[in-house]
Amino acid sequence: LLQPKKPNPPPARHNPRAFSVANIVRTQRTIQRNLDRAQKKEYAPLSDRRASRAEEGPPPLVAVVGPPGVGKSTLIRSLVKFYTNCNLSETTGPITVCTSKTRRVTFLECPNDTAAMLDVAKIADLVLLCVDAKFGFEMETFEFLNMMQTHGFPKVMGVFTHLDQFQTAKNLRKTKKLLKHRFWTEIYDGAKMFYFSGCVNGKYLKHEVKQLTLLLGRVKYRPLVWRNTHPYVVVDRHEDITHPAKVEEEGEGCERSVAFYGYVRGTNLKE
Repeated sequence: LLQPKKPNPPPARHNPRAFSVANIVRTQRTIQRNLDRAQKKEYAPLSDRRASRAEEGPPPLVAVVGPPGVGKSTLIRSLVKFYTNCNLSETTGPITVCTSKTRRVTFLECPNDTAAMLDVAKIADLVLLCVDAKFGFEMETFEFLNMMQTHGFPKVMGVFTHLDQFQTAKNLRKTKKLLKHRFWTEIYDGAKMFYFSGCVNGKYLKHEVKQLTLLLGRVKYRPLVWRNTHPYVVVDRHEDITHPAKVEEEGEGCERSVAFYGYVRGTNLKE
């Protein structure tokens, strides 16, 4: 007897998109949101102890850091000229300027001293890391980055100067690429960088300074561990309040009374 033929089974199909997602972008956002939620469960977020309104609290401190000869003083003079239209002869001590109707910023040039760099690493809200593009990164830059990692890492933006010393555009592009790669390796990928080509009348070009000021007006500062646990005062100015009669009686070697003025930052001072 002839038996009916069994139907052949359908051939196995290999469809690589059978188990893929329908919307890649939505899936990426969902995965990232789940990771962020899991991260928040592991780490308690730091509370921001700064005043809710910018005009009520102390102005944010922008530290200009770098080895000698990279253009720190020139950068501060250029920023002060842009904001106030005044020429600054010396960059001594903290310099506070009004950047808008309700916002102020204090610029501070960090000396090339280990103790000063350690203090600035603790109190800076934003760090402008100046690097000589012709020479490259120096040891002082890496020392300061290690100090910031110890006390909480504030926002860091790179400022590369002396770009006008390159003879050809090819060398300039190659150097920019190398500096960006090393800077992103030391800080984080996507860190902001600014390039200053040359100086006119002792100041950087206006359109280059404006690019930096636009970001200074929009940047948001994050709370740091050391600042939330330590009260401190950044002295803006000091004044000798010794009575003149005492100076005349005892001479120049008499004991002086000096008053220091500044904002209390961080936590509240205990009585």
